[in-house]
Amino acid sequence: MRSERLFFSQASILAVACLLLLAGGFSRACQICIPFPQNSAADHLIESVMVVLAREDPERPYYFVTVEVLKGSPGPEKIDLFLDTTTRRQLSLHPGHSVILVKERGAGDSGWRRIGLMDEAFGPVVRETLQRAQAWKDLPADRTAFFAKRLGDADPQVRTLAHLELARAPYAEIRKYGGVLSRETIHAFLAERRYVEWHPLYILLLAQTGHPEDAARIRQSMESAARFATTLNLSAWSTALVEIEQEKGIQFLEENYLSHSSRSAGELRAVIAALSVQGASSPAPLRDRIVHAYGLALENHPELAPDLVKDLLAWRRYDLSDQVAEVASFRPSVFDLATWLKLRAYAKSSDSGPSAQR
Repeated sequence: MRSERLFFSQASILAVACLLLLAGGFSRACQICIPFPQNSAADHLIESVMVVLAREDPERPYYFVTVEVLKGSPGPEKIDLFLDTTTRRQLSLHPGHSVILVKERGAGDSGWRRIGLMDEAFGPVVRETLQRAQAWKDLPADRTAFFAKRLGDADPQVRTLAHLELARAPYAEIRKYGGVLSRETIHAFLAERRYVEWHPLYILLLAQTGHPEDAARIRQSMESAARFATTLNLSAWSTALVEIEQEKGIQFLEENYLSHSSRSAGELRAVIAALSVQGASSPAPLRDRIVHAYGLALENHPELAPDLVKDLLAWRRYDLSDQVAEVASFRPSVFDLATWLKLRAYAKSSDSGPSAQR
């Protein structure tokens, strides 16, 4: 009886661990371009309960007053938001311009947020975003398409919004917009060191041009990163390398990163992030090759097991269950109890789960 209770207790723990593993979800945006969540102006417009256009209140200098309501019913309440000197000067120079303010759901009287300047360029985009918002809930790809074609817009507000919207789209979507910018525009942006944290999206678009010189640049960038152990935009360059060279690119990552015990955690996680993005949106043969690379990573860097298992379970690939079970049996000190249980759950799932998808 005691053994039965122990069995069911272990089974329950593994079941809970499996649910924890599933809880994160498998549908991911392109973490290569924006590694952390960041709301765009479109998010604020769509998710807010009120959107108004405002200018300086003549009765309260340096404060706003509503001049047009675009969404919701703000009523007679005053806008408790300070108008800075720079914006005040802009509004005085441009009587036709106004400031876009949103009030988020659940916010109090001071819950107003400024999201941009309503001018000739940004204004039409704001109005169309509000018009299309409902349809985009059912057709998110249409939202990506709407902003993608504005990535090269001359207006900085429009360009910034377009970048955020496209950069966080799934990689399979980003692939569709390889021709949205000219090669010259991509090269010019990558030459701007001030925007280096924005480079990843443009690196991915560089891999879509199909031009031999761009492919050579990607190879040279990866060779340099491997030689000097740099991590700056390494995930993006690794993703681009696999994009242009497929299995040969994966082999480069294996030989230069996954096979080396001396590589830093930052380098390894950047490379795994690239393989993860590619594996989620590639045909079966390339995914097979990526799973093989994951096996090599497990051999040399067992501390990466949690990240690898998350993908393997998402792809319903149980090829590496024995290797994961071996890692879990040693329970490296870097794993807490919850992580260890997740590894055990994956190793056990191959016994009762569906067969590997190839």
